[in-house]
Amino acid sequence: MNGAMSDSSDVILVVDDDESMRRILQLVLQRAGFRVITAQDAGEGLCLARTCGPSLAILDYRLPDMTGLDMLRRLKVASPHLPVILLTGFADLAGAVTAIKEGAFEYLAKPFDNQGLLSKVREALAYGQEPPAAPGGDCGLRERMGASPAITRTIEDVERVAPTDFAVSLFGETGAGKEVVARAVHDLSPRAGHPFVAVDCGTIPDSLIENELFGHERGAFTGAERQQPGKFEAAHGGTLFLDEIGNLAWPAQARLLRVLQERVIYRVGGTKPIAVDVRLISASNQDLTEAVNKGTFREDLLYRLCDYRIAIPPLRTREDDILHIAGQFLAEANRELGKQVGSFTAEAAAALLAYPWPGNVRQLRSVVRRAVLIASYAIDTHHLALPEGESERALPGTAASTSSLYQMGLSLKEIVRTRMADVERQVLFEALQRSRGNKAAVARMLQVDYKTVHTKLKTYGLGA
Repeated sequence: MNGAMSDSSDVILVVDDDESMRRILQLVLQRAGFRVITAQDAGEGLCLARTCGPSLAILDYRLPDMTGLDMLRRLKVASPHLPVILLTGFADLAGAVTAIKEGAFEYLAKPFDNQGLLSKVREALAYGQEPPAAPGGDCGLRERMGASPAITRTIEDVERVAPTDFAVSLFGETGAGKEVVARAVHDLSPRAGHPFVAVDCGTIPDSLIENELFGHERGAFTGAERQQPGKFEAAHGGTLFLDEIGNLAWPAQARLLRVLQERVIYRVGGTKPIAVDVRLISASNQDLTEAVNKGTFREDLLYRLCDYRIAIPPLRTREDDILHIAGQFLAEANRELGKQVGSFTAEAAAALLAYPWPGNVRQLRSVVRRAVLIASYAIDTHHLALPEGESERALPGTAASTSSLYQMGLSLKEIVRTRMADVERQVLFEALQRSRGNKAAVARMLQVDYKTVHTKLKTYGLGA
């Protein structure tokens, strides 16, 4: 891939397997003031589109790994508003009609007039300005979280329940994006113009949680020199998000249940009832039904919290989303650090896909931000600094974790794919340990050829 810089904020992706044509297009566009990134095939181009967020794509119709029309379709799934110009040396009316129907902005024949091409490029960029989100959309969730089948079900749940006033319970692993989903429910609800207040119940001591939620009156305890409203009052008219609610102590659970039943609170040290109107969204990284069975969580409170339940799948089950989300974090880190790191190398992308992400999206963000800080142009595997051996330690190989996958709402195909990848990674890891890193010995042990072992070790980030 080649990249060039100019004063323009518009980035144009050029995909053509003909090197001379790529250079011509790059030169013409650079002289017109555009920034240009290039790729020689559709696979590289799609990776660049995810990580660099181009304003326009110019595709050759005949590419070595798929047609330009197929690449157009894939680009439109991820970025519906991205304008695309198709170039071909074999123009015909039927092809042009098909391309326009599939969403191409223009279908041009080679050789082209440089000024005519630039005119079409400027028209496409003006056309491609993304319109503001319409009411009732997904509030940017697909852009932020991806479009895999697993996360699509979560987004559909959000869109279904947001317009109601149901109490929503979110279930997902730590770092999977529960607060992002909670904010989307709020932003798509009739309460969107009122406060969204988040409380992490796992970080507040038991002795202070009631004061945090309900506030206190002056003189309620030593040091209470003034009246202090709590989070329920702060969220009045809007949404209160209680994260890690499973950490609430039993007395606080009882008080919360009464508030949900009566819609009034009493500040600590107070006797005056205060009416509150809040929508409650709660979240937990543990199955609260199991907590009820263990006697650590009130069953009647669980019923009050779970008018509607939304599962947020872990990142390791959403392979289709990993590079998309990594690209978002790459762009975010570039803005934050004032850098222009352009993309992930193919090896780095493979490592991101192979890693099991025990810390989910939160860990991915941390890894990408650090990589952008130390990289100069492209992010390679050594910039990612993924923990050695983490794949083996983080494998979800127990019956309990399989149960969690069911709770995430994954299909049979997705669960099996996740389990098969886990098993294959585990077998390779153990074979590599037994052979002390000798890949030829691993190949003999597993009765496969050396190339297969090398490729799979590289795919799973196991020191290939």
